[in-house]
Amino acid sequence: MKKNELPIAIIGLGKTGLSVAKYLKKINKNFVVYDTRNNLEINSEIKKYINRKNIILGELKDFFISNHEKFIISPGVNLRSDFLEEIEKNNKLLITDIDIFNEKNQSKTICITGSNGKTTVTSILEHILKGMGKHAKAGGNIGLPVLELLIDNLEYSIIELSSFQLEMTKNINCDVATITNITPDHLDRHKTLKNYINIKHKIFDNAKNIIINRNDNKIKKEIYEYKYSFGGDTPFDNNSFGIVVKNNKRYIFHGNKEILCEDEILLIGIHNLVNICNCLSIILSLGLNINEAKKHIKSFKCLEHRMEKFLELDKISWINDSKATNIDSTISAIKSLEGKIILILGGRSKTNNYSQLKQVLDDKILRVILYGECKEMLNKELSGNNNIDVVENINEAVKIAKKYTDNSDKSCEITVLLSPACSSYDMFKSYEERGINFKKNVIESYR
Repeated sequence: MKKNELPIAIIGLGKTGLSVAKYLKKINKNFVVYDTRNNLEINSEIKKYINRKNIILGELKDFFISNHEKFIISPGVNLRSDFLEEIEKNNKLLITDIDIFNEKNQSKTICITGSNGKTTVTSILEHILKGMGKHAKAGGNIGLPVLELLIDNLEYSIIELSSFQLEMTKNINCDVATITNITPDHLDRHKTLKNYINIKHKIFDNAKNIIINRNDNKIKKEIYEYKYSFGGDTPFDNNSFGIVVKNNKRYIFHGNKEILCEDEILLIGIHNLVNICNCLSIILSLGLNINEAKKHIKSFKCLEHRMEKFLELDKISWINDSKATNIDSTISAIKSLEGKIILILGGRSKTNNYSQLKQVLDDKILRVILYGECKEMLNKELSGNNNIDVVENINEAVKIAKKYTDNSDKSCEITVLLSPACSSYDMFKSYEERGINFKKNVIESYR
C-alpha cells in the first residue's frame, strides 16, 4: 500500500478522538482508532461512526507505527510516552484536532488559555457575542470539540485551550489571543514551571491581536507586541480595562470611563471583575461596541462549580467551587467573600507546598475541614491553625459543616465554601462529579 493510502491513526477515543472520527468519516478518509483502555465501552455513539474492527484497545505497540503515516492525537495522551516518541523518530506526521481546525476554519477565531478563569472568560464572551446577534460558538477545552465548530458557518469561533492542547498543537492561528493568568499547574505532566509558561505562550505566536494581563509577571509582556490590556488595577489609556474603587465599591473602567459597578453583575469576586475586563478587551480588539456588550454582561450567570452559590438559608450560604483545583483558585475564592467562612479542602494534591494558602487562613475562616487522599498532608501543612477538622469524604465534611452552622450565631453571615485546592481524582471522575456530589449532600442534609 502506498504511503498516502495508509489509514490515519487516531490516538485516544474520548470526546476529541470521537469528534476526529466523525470528521474523517464525513470526508471519506480511512482511519483506525487506538485507545489504551482495555475496558473501554464501545457505545452506540461510537458504533455510529467507527467500525468495531477499526478500534484497537490496550497497550500501544511500536509495530503499529508502520501501518500509518499520519497520527491525530488527543490532549489526554502524554507527548513523552514511548509510543509517541517512536512516531516522531520515524518522521511520521503527528497532529491534533486543533491543527485540522486551523487549516479548515473560515471564521474569526478567539483563543483563550490560562491557569484559572479561562472557561469563565470563554463562556462570558460567547454569551456577549450571541447577545449581540453574532453567530458565535465556544469549543475546545470547554467541552465541545473544535471540529464540531466547522459544522456551522460561524462568524466567531471561541476556543478554550488547555496546556495539554497547546503543547501538542503545531500552530495556533487566531484573530485574538489572551492568557487569563499563569500560576503553577499540571507540573506532573509539564515537569517545570518554565516549560509550562512557555507552552502557555504558544497561543500568542500567530495571533493578530494579543490581549495582555498587565498584572501577571509570568506573562512575557516584553517579548510580544500588544495594544490591549486588562488587570485589577486602574487602566491607563483607552485600550486598557481595569478596576477602580469608589465609595467602597469596585467599578470596571475603560480608560477613564466608568463601565460597570460590581453590584450590576451576577458573579462573585474581584477575579471575576478581572475576567470581565479581559472579555471587554477582546470585544474592543474585534471592533465591537463596548456599551452593547455591557448589557449582556449584566445578564451572565455564574457557571456551575465555579463560585456557584446554590443555597442560602438564614444567613448561611453554601458555595460550590469544585473547579478550584489549585491553590491560587482557592485563594481567589477566599478573598472574594465577606463574612465568616467554613472552608472545605481536599482531594488529590498537585503540590506539597501550601504555604501561600496558609497565609490567607485569617480570622474570617471559622473552620477548615479537610478530606480525601491528601487530608493528612494538608493537616500537617496547615498546622498551627486549631480550627481544623479531618474527615474521610465530602459527605462527612458536609455533616461537620452543617453542625457548625446549626450551632452558629444567627446574627452572623457564614459561607460554607467547597474550594478544594486539589484535583478530584482520588474519589471522583471529575471536578463536576465532585461538585454535584457536594450539592446533593448539602441539600439532603436539610431534609
